[in-house]
Amino acid sequence: MTPPTLRHSFAARLNLLFEACAPEDPERPGRYVEYTNQQVADEINRRHGASTITGEYIRRLRKEGGPNPTERYLSVLADFFQVPLDAFKITGSPSEIAEKVMAEAQRFVEAKRRQQQAEQDAPDVAVLARAARRLSPAGQARAARYVSQLEELERLEHEADG
Repeated sequence: MTPPTLRHSFAARLNLLFEACAPEDPERPGRYVEYTNQQVADEINRRHGASTITGEYIRRLRKEGGPNPTERYLSVLADFFQVPLDAFKITGSPSEIAEKVMAEAQRFVEAKRRQQQAEQDAPDVAVLARAARRLSPAGQARAARYVSQLEELERLEHEADG
């Protein structure tokens, strides 16, 4: 997949940031839920004053061929997503920092997608991994020893059966 760098459309860049900034679902660890357009609008309005932007306008901005936002909208969106303003620059050359921010957002999104795919492919392993992440370092070491012992036991059982 070609990363939506700053040379791609505004909508592609905005959608990438929505996906990259999606928080983990507390009910389903390892799953991420994007903010809604309205949630983003509500937070922007809280920070920058009521009626700064609407969820409907954000929805339109996220569609290819949508409106060209003004500098004011670009500024509040950049603030929300904590990216340099020129990450949304429609014309001219973006800064090296903005290019790096968007490239990092793309790498992060791809890593989240790989993690979710791995969890779908091997749900039991994903459950074990999530449980292990919640253990203390000593608990993780202990779990690793148990797994090694279980692996050895399965090897011996396989040899006995064969």
